[in-house]
Amino acid sequence: MNNKITCGVCRDLLPLVKDGVANSDSEDLVMAHIAECGECAAMFGGKTPEPSAPKVLLRAKRWLTSVYAMLMILGLYFGLSLTAGSGVFFNCLIMPIVGVLGYLAFRWKAVYIVPIILVIVGFITNAMGFLQLDGVEHLDILSLISWIFIYALFALAGVVIAMLLHFAFGKTKKEGSGENER
Repeated sequence: MNNKITCGVCRDLLPLVKDGVANSDSEDLVMAHIAECGECAAMFGGKTPEPSAPKVLLRAKRWLTSVYAMLMILGLYFGLSLTAGSGVFFNCLIMPIVGVLGYLAFRWKAVYIVPIILVIVGFITNAMGFLQLDGVEHLDILSLISWIFIYALFALAGVVIAMLLHFAFGKTKKEGSGENER
């Protein structure tokens, strides 16, 4: 049985192998091919891929990311429902935590995803005030936009804090490779 692949197939699989999401058979075929083909090895960048994480770990990571996202949305709803009441100042703590959860779920994309989700959840929460659900009070549109802007600043502060902590404690340089370890 011939287990050789063409350069075209190898080049199609290279991004998957580099990202560590290709299965072990594909990874073995690509590594065998680039050992013989200098052109594909150059495209690969000459670096050996890290062993791919087991699929169970990848599924667990996806599940954890979705849990972070759901907790972020619940935190936004809870914080926004406090806006018209006496608990509004709890949002000074809630929104930065929401930002951290957003960073854990979306990494650097949280800078724009968290405010977008905040706007969506804010308008939904305000609409629920019309329905008199859960004691949520209705705000006029100018007040709602003002509070959402303030909360977005607090949430972005949480995102920045999480980014800085991740940068400070989460990455170390591999010696001589310029590649970051995780």
